[in-house]
Amino acid sequence: MTTLPPSSSPGEDPESLSLGTVESADLLKRPWLMRVAMFSGYTAIGVALVMAVATASMEWALAAVDMLVLLGITHLIARRLAYYDRSNETYLLVMAGFSMKLVGSLLRMLMTTVFYSGIADATEYDIWGKFLAPSYRTLDFSYDVGPFSGTGFLRTITGVLYAVTGASKPGAFMFFGWSAFIGALLLWRAFMRAVPEGDARRYAFLVLFLPSMIYWPSALGKDAWAVFSLGLISYGVARVMSKGALLGFPIAALGLVSAGLLRPHVALITFVGMVLAAGLGKSRSPSARTPFARVLIFGILFVVGTVLIGRTSQFFGVSGLNQETVNQTLQDAEGRTSKEAGSVFTPVSVTNNPANFPLATVTILYRPFPFEVGNVQSLLSAGEGVFLMWLTWQSRRRLRNLWNQMRYSPYVAYSFGIVLAFIYAFSAFSNFGILARQRVQVMPFFLVLLCLPERKVTPRKEFKPLDPSSLVAPRENPYENQGAPNPYAAHEAEQHAIDNPYERFQDDTQPRRGRFRRG
Repeated sequence: MTTLPPSSSPGEDPESLSLGTVESADLLKRPWLMRVAMFSGYTAIGVALVMAVATASMEWALAAVDMLVLLGITHLIARRLAYYDRSNETYLLVMAGFSMKLVGSLLRMLMTTVFYSGIADATEYDIWGKFLAPSYRTLDFSYDVGPFSGTGFLRTITGVLYAVTGASKPGAFMFFGWSAFIGALLLWRAFMRAVPEGDARRYAFLVLFLPSMIYWPSALGKDAWAVFSLGLISYGVARVMSKGALLGFPIAALGLVSAGLLRPHVALITFVGMVLAAGLGKSRSPSARTPFARVLIFGILFVVGTVLIGRTSQFFGVSGLNQETVNQTLQDAEGRTSKEAGSVFTPVSVTNNPANFPLATVTILYRPFPFEVGNVQSLLSAGEGVFLMWLTWQSRRRLRNLWNQMRYSPYVAYSFGIVLAFIYAFSAFSNFGILARQRVQVMPFFLVLLCLPERKVTPRKEFKPLDPSSLVAPRENPYENQGAPNPYAAHEAEQHAIDNPYERFQDDTQPRRGRFRRG
């Protein structure tokens, strides 16, 4: 039986608490939903085993082994997080999220193999991985994989994976889906650390169980690794913002290197969020060292920005990043995406007209609309878009507090800056299918804005004019109803008998001089 620590109660030492059981998860309102999700993941492992036996395929056998290994690693991670949170819910939440990620990886595998007949980027990476794995096992990394940024970087990762685990395309799908799941976990923990007043439980459910986060970054490809890299960056940034800079800087640097090698423009987008957070954020515990820390952070950001701009320019094949080259790059992206089969639409670009930014925001975050769907995938994306619009409306009180939260919690400014930069960079995309895949890179940061602390609005009270008679209350005798004489009655009578309170201080023996004489 799996054991977990219970929530700590007052008067108990957390270090001395005994371990509880999963069945004692009393903090869950509906634990059966997570158990159903976990059962779905175990079913996915069973499907891999059945496929391995039925087809006598070594690839499916290796995939089943990989899934069992990943299950064990995730179990240890879930136990550790549950012990840290003192909550059994954390264990079920992590294991349910992992299980749904296995289901998403199987669905992506089925979609690539059956509906697309293997015509996908995953097939190319699989071929390169099988080719590179024998050389990598002998530590021979001399073979040219092309430009290392982008496709070459992912070819290398696939080759290293196959060199360690064996060549298995289904196993690679499971591993990359699991890496995206780890990225989502890091994003969740970053939110908990940097925005402690936010709704962390709501954010965990959204970032782990939103259909697009389950399905799209679950294949052998760039999307899964991008989510993993963004998780590293965000967790490192959150630690830097919450007195954990010693470990936060290396983690953020590792994430930036990973994202820069995969998609330099995505790393540059996160840099925009860092700059906005550094410019607007206020320290929660300012000290004499705060100005020096800000200078150090801006110096580091200057160096990082210079490197990322150079890498991005090299990646897109332009001499430098300016308004002209950015517009040209976005127009080229519009032309390429418009050639993709199906789901083509007219984009709302902000490159030449910044006034289109609100429409571009709606397009990036919510479209396609239900009346724009052309296939099953578009229909599912439209359903999620309707849900997100409803959730945005329900979170309007949270969004009203956005500016204050950006000042008080720099991580919110970091997320808001990423959302703005992503909308600007991807507004030229003109294909709903490509946009749905790319959207998973910004969705975790948009969800941060929907999980902010809710602003409490005090309802206005109805104005009622005061009754003049209530302003002067009659003098009450506390001894009136007790049958005992008032010991202060004589003194009060004497005081009330004096019309002029200053008369007692006047000396009547001396005649008055001047205008006002007595008599």
